[in-house]
Amino acid sequence: MRIKKPLSRGLLAAAAMALVPCVASAWSPKLEVSETTWVQLGYLHQFWFQSVEDGAASGDDRTLDFFTRRSRVMLFGQATEQVHFFLNYDAASGSAAGDRQDPVLTDAMIDFRISDEFKVMVGRQLVPFTIDSNASAVTLTGIDYPTRALVNQPTTPSGAFWRDDGITVRGILGGGRVDYRAGYFRGDRSGTNNPKGDGRFTGMLIYNLASAQPGWFFNQNSLGALDVLSFGVGYDLMSRSGTGVDDQKAWSVFFTAEKNVGSGHLSLNGTFIDWDGVIGGIGDGNTLSLQAAFQPAGSKWQPTLRWQQQNPDTGTKLDTIGIGLNYYLSGHRVNIKSEYSIDDLVIGGSKKDAFRMQVQLFF
Repeated sequence: MRIKKPLSRGLLAAAAMALVPCVASAWSPKLEVSETTWVQLGYLHQFWFQSVEDGAASGDDRTLDFFTRRSRVMLFGQATEQVHFFLNYDAASGSAAGDRQDPVLTDAMIDFRISDEFKVMVGRQLVPFTIDSNASAVTLTGIDYPTRALVNQPTTPSGAFWRDDGITVRGILGGGRVDYRAGYFRGDRSGTNNPKGDGRFTGMLIYNLASAQPGWFFNQNSLGALDVLSFGVGYDLMSRSGTGVDDQKAWSVFFTAEKNVGSGHLSLNGTFIDWDGVIGGIGDGNTLSLQAAFQPAGSKWQPTLRWQQQNPDTGTKLDTIGIGLNYYLSGHRVNIKSEYSIDDLVIGGSKKDAFRMQVQLFF
């Protein structure tokens, strides 16, 4: 079923950018069975150099390391006119510790596009909670996600970060003004925390004052392709039935904005999250992330600045300032990003700085 009213020009442009985690030209040619049955292959590699104050007794030693942050093989396609799918395997070490090298089924989604106002997606997917946690890894503003702010976001035992297995309904209303997403997921299935096997509900509501982004993933750094001004709220309830084990509850408020201003393109986004009943991470408290980037017109350079705050109810408060510089050899397809993070993490009770550099290849 198709909607009778056509999408606005801005919504069509946003759909083209946000349908997959990158612009379509970065994918392989289509292997077509017919016009409505086809598949495309994509590959993402992000290789890191990392230098961190290691918290030694002398206080002046540093750890130096190379590792693969992400190495993803992705399959994107269409089975029928209204049924799309996305598959993503990641074989990265995930951190300098290199503690996970086996491939992880990160995403495995079947998307039933009944209409622009109503779509149903089943499988393993990013839970709809914030734009930050639902942004594409290919088009991030900084060198990585604001992980300090998203530290309490639950992860499945398989290691598919911020994903869960379940069902999501979503759609665009009011000619692109309203974007709603809500899902029911497996949640915490451990016998200790949740012997009854209660599920998890997550949802977010976004109001768009400019271009909407109706695809699976959000693009917070379109390099001048989009004008965006969106505000939203999210809620996450992961029920647990264990005696003396609290449910995990979290709510969020967030915004993202992109605009051509003066002689360049400005990108801004921010997220505030309140966490309650959290097991792991920093526990109860709140976190905050604010990011900004500016790319002069015609330039391949993009300075970035971000502030991340962890404010736990008990424990050490952490304010992390990240000063970064991106260089785009070929947009999001090939680029180099670097960031120096002040008070990046706490080791041995002391706040430590870190420097990171990433080389990205996307095809």
